[in-house]
Amino acid sequence: MLMDNIQIKVFFYPHPYLRDRQLDTIRRWPVSNICNPEIAVNRVGAQVPKSKAVQVKIKRPWKQILPLLNIKFRPKSAPLSSVVYVWGGLIASGAFIIDIDNPWSLVGYNLRAMSLYRWIIKNILLSKRCKEIRCMSESCRLSLKELFGEQVYLKASVHYPKISQVVHELPEISNECRFLFVGTQFELKGGEALLKAFSRVYQRLGTGHLDIITHLPEKFESLAKSCPGIHIHPAQFTREQIHQEFMTKADVLIHPTYVDSFGMVILEALSYGLAVIATDIYAIHEMVWPNENGTLLTPPISIWNGVMPSKYYYHLSSINQHIQNSDTKLFESQLEAAIEKFIVDETWRISARKNSIKIIKERFAC
Repeated sequence: MLMDNIQIKVFFYPHPYLRDRQLDTIRRWPVSNICNPEIAVNRVGAQVPKSKAVQVKIKRPWKQILPLLNIKFRPKSAPLSSVVYVWGGLIASGAFIIDIDNPWSLVGYNLRAMSLYRWIIKNILLSKRCKEIRCMSESCRLSLKELFGEQVYLKASVHYPKISQVVHELPEISNECRFLFVGTQFELKGGEALLKAFSRVYQRLGTGHLDIITHLPEKFESLAKSCPGIHIHPAQFTREQIHQEFMTKADVLIHPTYVDSFGMVILEALSYGLAVIATDIYAIHEMVWPNENGTLLTPPISIWNGVMPSKYYYHLSSINQHIQNSDTKLFESQLEAAIEKFIVDETWRISARKNSIKIIKERFAC
């Protein structure tokens, strides 16, 4: 492993936009091996702003519209002897490490551009300059195999995000099952189907508590207010606040997303011993094991077809319209059944939560 070589100095590329998991990578890297540790000091992970989260049509920047290769110049401040660590892109000169959640970041998520640059990308990835290909999931590594072949697949390795804080035993289980949804982009994460499914369960059973942390579009406010068991919280909390104020009190995370390639919130939920109800897209099955620590559902629409993009990914700017035009009745019914099972079957709830702790310790803990 490159990071075990104490002679190697890593220079983290100064991306203006870094998520929590990326900052965690910097902070957990041996400080003596970092050229620029200050890049993560007093910095909070970037989040999707409300204005973008609630927009009907996703506006793509010009870099995603034009068929461009995501290749960056080596930073002038990086020592010549250092290896540049970059997320989602390539470095034009010198040694580098690449860290990706899915390979289409290499063309700025312009999927049609991949056919133009596939040969160039493959040769750069197999070059001696590319010291390491770090995949966020096995699904990402399999995508590389589909795109670039066996050699790139064998050079790549999976580096799951690591979680330092893990509960060792469950807190006292309350009589009322508490569910949690966390996602700024409400519609893309299956929020409407969740509101409808949970409302029907609550109407039938008269119990259940659902905390929703999001930027809720105005058109869903009346539906949310109609169910006494649903509690809406604006997406203005830090990650630590979400952990301490919500995850410590919840039993089940519900993440019915249509768009994720991983879903860090799932990993964080496992670390607090939460069971999970989620959609089976891209890498989520690597964290949620059916009949072990949760339930996986087939979504009515997804940007993924296995580890390759579906037709909807090619029209991502219109994904909200595709969601609105999709028939979600079957999905809502399956989501409803999964929610109800966790409410009425306390044995399943406890077993799934215990298995989440086991899975996080075995695969994702520091």
